[in-house]
Amino acid sequence: MMRATTPLRRLTSALLVASSRSFSSTAGMAQSKMTVTVPPENLEAIASLEPKALWSQFATLSSIPRPSKQEEQVLSYIKAFAEERNLKWKQDAVGNLVVFHPGCGSGKGASPVVIQGHVDMVTEKNSDSSHDFEKDPILLRQIKNQESGLWLGATGTTLGADNGIGVAAALALLETSVDDDETTMPPLEALFTIDEETGLTGATKLDAKSLGLSGKTLLNLDTEEWGELYVGCAGGGDSTISVPLTRTTVVESTDGLEFVTIRVNGLMGGHSGLNIHEGRANAVLLCAAAAHTALQQSGVSLVSIKGGDKHNAIPREAEATFAVSGSQAKEAVQQAAEKCALSSKAVYGTLETNLRVVSQELSTKEDCEAPLEHDSASRLISMLLALPHGPLKFSHSMPDLVETSNNVASVTTTAEGATILCSTRSSIGEALEATRDRISAVVSLAGGGAKIVKGEAYPGWNPNMNSNLLNLGIQLLSKDGRKPGVKAIHAGLECGLLIEKMGGDVDALSFGPTITGAHSPDERILIDTVAPFYQLVKEMLVELAK
Repeated sequence: MMRATTPLRRLTSALLVASSRSFSSTAGMAQSKMTVTVPPENLEAIASLEPKALWSQFATLSSIPRPSKQEEQVLSYIKAFAEERNLKWKQDAVGNLVVFHPGCGSGKGASPVVIQGHVDMVTEKNSDSSHDFEKDPILLRQIKNQESGLWLGATGTTLGADNGIGVAAALALLETSVDDDETTMPPLEALFTIDEETGLTGATKLDAKSLGLSGKTLLNLDTEEWGELYVGCAGGGDSTISVPLTRTTVVESTDGLEFVTIRVNGLMGGHSGLNIHEGRANAVLLCAAAAHTALQQSGVSLVSIKGGDKHNAIPREAEATFAVSGSQAKEAVQQAAEKCALSSKAVYGTLETNLRVVSQELSTKEDCEAPLEHDSASRLISMLLALPHGPLKFSHSMPDLVETSNNVASVTTTAEGATILCSTRSSIGEALEATRDRISAVVSLAGGGAKIVKGEAYPGWNPNMNSNLLNLGIQLLSKDGRKPGVKAIHAGLECGLLIEKMGGDVDALSFGPTITGAHSPDERILIDTVAPFYQLVKEMLVELAK
């Protein structure tokens, strides 16, 4: 339910209730209406902030639930917003939405510019929060920091500035009156994509033809370092490896055996693109190394190994369970854990200060499978240790940029088999597939019926240092003596996919205000960077209207 507010502090906008299957090329008649009520906390948090049009839109967006894959309400709001201003809109089958603005003043005859952001947000909250992301508004609050200034955050949840601030900027631009002859603005095609956070679904399935996208200049408003201009990103593709396992036939399954686990935890983890170059430890691989050592002792058998849970995260925790027969076997597992702990601290200790590798006897056998045959266990552990992990190549054109990497993201075992997930990234499609071919080669060498299924890859965005849009951004940002950074990111932006879907001959640039802690309840946006960010967007549009 929407949060109730007092009448004097109530801000409402009519919403068009329409199915994502309903398409239109012109403003239609609203079938029914509902209101968006902005909580007083949100109105108070933005009351003194500039630019007012942008912050007002952000407060409204924050009051509309918009988890990934549940964007219907926010899309309905945008449709109604467009209809109130007699702006045309189109929607494709997956739910992406484009709102068209004819431009202003002398810019009306210019080529259209695509302004793009995604409408969904990551839904994370603190353990003590009762927030319901499907019903409740995000509650905004200002946060003062003595060193860095004034920030805007949320109360116990993600803020949704990723990418709500980009969407708010696009909506603020669309508020510009078509009759405003004093403002110069080219025709806009404001593209609002869905489900970016859980798989780039909107960009992957975007139908440029049905959306009527014709612009060849793309401003993506979804990066998080003010003053930095992004000109490239990695593409990616997952590979799922299935390994058949054979278990021993033990009378009563576990008679005469004891069970011991080795647990690896306390690791930093992190994003498998943004943090992959930092040399952070991978819990799955450390656990596999400990298991490899333990299995050298007779009387030790592997029962299971598991770790990692997200394709785009470096595994933070993992554990392996062993069946042991006799005191020497039990001691061998304990020593394997101790050896792994010492060697891991020698390699990662100054970075991974909370790293722990410990062994523990299990008090019950009820949930334990029969041990694996030695060949099955050896095949699985050897495969894990042979898979490539980490940065594999740095870019020649941007030496600090990881060009290609692989993340051994997770492993799980069942009674019949094991599943390993690898996430590969590269800004060059050929390098991406070459790395996945290496993974296939490891699977082939392992034998034993192991198979690999490669998921559909999404394209990267290879940096173009001669981009006209980049040169314009540098020129405008340099006016006040600032030296803008030019970067690419070893993570997935929608730009690579959008460029491909829009025909390939697209000049693109990505930038945004400063956001920290994205995807966590610590997410916040540096308020003083929002106005210059929005000003840069407007200045670029003026130049592009010429």
